[in-house]
Amino acid sequence: MILKKKSLGQHFLTDENIAQKIVRTADVQKSDTVWEIGPGSGVLTKILIEKCRRLYAFEIDDEWYGFLQSQYGKTGIILVNADILEVDFQKFFHGEKVKIVANLPYQITSPVLFKILENREKFSSVTVMIQDEVADRLCASPGNKEYGILSVKLQLYFRIQKKFIVPPHVFRPQPKVRSAVVQLIPRQDIPEIIDHSQLRTLIDAVFNHRRKMLRVTLKSFLPDREYELLSKSSIDLTRRPEELSVQEFVELSNTIETMKKGV
Repeated sequence: MILKKKSLGQHFLTDENIAQKIVRTADVQKSDTVWEIGPGSGVLTKILIEKCRRLYAFEIDDEWYGFLQSQYGKTGIILVNADILEVDFQKFFHGEKVKIVANLPYQITSPVLFKILENREKFSSVTVMIQDEVADRLCASPGNKEYGILSVKLQLYFRIQKKFIVPPHVFRPQPKVRSAVVQLIPRQDIPEIIDHSQLRTLIDAVFNHRRKMLRVTLKSFLPDREYELLSKSSIDLTRRPEELSVQEFVELSNTIETMKKGV
């Protein structure tokens, strides 16, 4: 029996009923191309192979990769022995939308989600099992202590729902915390953003000092002239970042960009 490697932070799902529920939640169809990250022992893999047109499975662990090859190598699955954080997404899924269905390793959840965000045009939906507290951060609203960088950046481009809770006892080894299945659907109503890169930088800058008012954080973020103009605008700079909605972050970034251009 292959044991989990602690460095990967993986807890493998053992309950096929939960796996079936995840696949139903993802609404996997026979016409779909699906991407599984970290399949491990293959509980989800076994079901996905039967449900979709083409399945890609990315597994970093050499032993699990060998196991998956021996079990599913003749089924048409495309197995890739690679670190998902190092994979060049441009080499896969040319001209087609992909559904991600995965039980993400806890320790790489945020980096994987940010990488998905960077390549969001490739995905029609993302249905993943993650640590419950991370799910709460993804879904958090302004004013909530969980609301932060992950919330704002992902909610800008996806509609996010927590679908159901998964208890520890359905994993081996058992984690000390609950898991949750969340679904991210690309938004069709993304607000107009003048500079996406600046918006991301702005979000990072203010939440890295989340206890400070915007007027304090933005003073170092902007040149003196632009800051003076911003402080005289209608934007209330006495607020803290966790009080701003996603739309307000867009408006703040657009205002700053407009001022920089002197428009």
